[in-house]
Parts: sequence; structure tokens; C-alpha cells
Amino acid sequence: MSVISDYISQVKKNLEKLPCVLSDELNFDNRGDVVLYLKGKIVFTNQNELHLKEYFIAVPGFKKLAYSYHYQDAEKQLISRYDNAEHHGELENFPHHKHIGDNALPAEEISLAKVLEIIIDQIR
Repeated sequence: MSVISDYISQVKKNLEKLPCVLSDELNFDNRGDVVLYLKGKIVFTNQNELHLKEYFIAVPGFKKLAYSYHYQDAEKQLISRYDNAEHHGELENFPHHKHIGDNALPAEEISLAKVLEIIIDQIR
């Protein structure tokens, strides 16, 4: 198996274990085990949704180039969004940041697994 295939398997396994996930619609675009584009939506039992995008390369090593984890409530209002879009150069840890409402805050690079952990803790 490749590192990309391993990552896809791990994401699927992690989702299967989460008690608060109602449904998921994930699209794994594996381009020859060199590039992975993951896009999709996860709906939780409280009807909140996580819209996510991740873009990885696997050559020379497995590296996440871009990400966005947009978490919204059942009324489609933003709860939080982590991303690395290059539009808040004034923030520490640029380009990594977190949006809460209209505010952009500095943040560390974050993984899908960590975002899911944060969301599940909030739901519980």
C-alpha cells in the first residue's frame, strides 16, 4: 500500500469509530498515489456539518499543501473554520489560522483527526 492509500484507509476507519457521525459524503481523488484531493461533508447527530478539503502530495514525502475544515451549525451558520489560505498575513503562524464568526485568529496547522476530536468533544 502507498502512503496515500494508508491515509484514505485511516480516515475511513476513524469515521466508522465516531459515535456522533450521522453520515458522510467524502470524495477521495487519488491521482496515481502521488496526489490526493479529499473533499466532502460529514453530518453529525446534532445536524451540524463539517465541510472539508485537503490536498496532499506524496513525492518526495507525504505533505499536506492545503486544507479547509469548515464547521457549521444546522442553520448553516459558521461555528469555526481552520484553513491555510494565504489571506491573513498579519497573524502569527501565517498561513495557518482559525475563523470564529468574523474573527480570524492565529492557529497551528491542524489535522482532520484533531478537528473531528474537537467537534466530538463539543457534541458530547
